[in-house]
Amino acid sequence: MQYRDQFRIPPAFLLVMAISSFTTATIIIAVGWSDLYAFVRGLPSENGTELFWVLLGVLTLEGGVAWMIMSWCRIELNAHGFRTIYPPFIWKWKVRSWNEVSQIYMDTLSPIGDLGGWGLRIGSVGPFNRAHVYAFNEGTYALFTLQSGRTVGFQIQRVEEFQTFLQTMAPSIPVLDPKSTLG
Repeated sequence: MQYRDQFRIPPAFLLVMAISSFTTATIIIAVGWSDLYAFVRGLPSENGTELFWVLLGVLTLEGGVAWMIMSWCRIELNAHGFRTIYPPFIWKWKVRSWNEVSQIYMDTLSPIGDLGGWGLRIGSVGPFNRAHVYAFNEGTYALFTLQSGRTVGFQIQRVEEFQTFLQTMAPSIPVLDPKSTLG
């Protein structure tokens, strides 16, 4: 038995990135059109080289952020523990065994209101000071407190399936659910 899920930042942000990229490129090209044109043709220009590298740098940065928005965070829980992967922040599976988990705290969180944004959020969440939370949508989150003192959390979209999983695969780990999110 296992529980799997995947998340990503809402793709609507790609529209914001496209508008930002288009606007920035238009401004750079409009301001230095003659110098850029001369640079591309190999003619001497006053600011062509700088404008070219600025334009290339901005478009590369925007493309990198767009790639981060489109990357998927994947989680898997099985009999051995749980693991996460979220490129570009975590390139290979980060594995945590059930022996490392001291408790599981269930809560309802909002990425913007409680965590300050989407994606991998590092900081404090409620009573947990050292938390790494994979935050993508508002809803029920499982916060796994590790023996080291760190807390790792992620959203649970299929609550009943998750509850059954915990009862079957990790019955010895205490589950704190003050808001009765598990029902």
